[in-house]
Amino acid sequence: MPSTPDTSTEQTPGLHIPPESALLRMTYKKSGIKVADLAAASGLSVSSIHIALNGFRYRDGVAKVAVPPDRTLVKLGSVLGVEPAALREAGRERAAEMLDEISESDQSLPTTFGSDAEAQAHASGRAALARQVLAALSLEELRAEVERREGSAARV
Repeated sequence: MPSTPDTSTEQTPGLHIPPESALLRMTYKKSGIKVADLAAASGLSVSSIHIALNGFRYRDGVAKVAVPPDRTLVKLGSVLGVEPAALREAGRERAAEMLDEISESDQSLPTTFGSDAEAQAHASGRAALARQVLAALSLEELRAEVERREGSAARV
């Protein structure tokens, strides 16, 4: 498997690549991060990342559109620094809300670190915590929590 995603659509004529995949791919290319590092930071497999960034996968030798799930968007978006508003523009409101919540919790974090190693260790710890939280909750639990928080925000 290549170390960087295939950004050409020449191999997949006629496929409509999902806008969220195009957004992830553009952000990924600007980031300078290697796929292996993105996999380590997000907790996703390299193949899952390639599928999410390219917007298609092969089944029985035929390319098919693959829309990334919300959890995948949130994991990649948090590592790559995707803005929730960009996910909303791509029509992924639920993923944007989840990313908003992660962003809100990050506002209490220090903005400077003593060294690059300290910053990297902090980022790795936050990524591991996010993976654990997302893995512990079912889809129904995540929806219920979002609804609960939306309801309490509306009362304030």
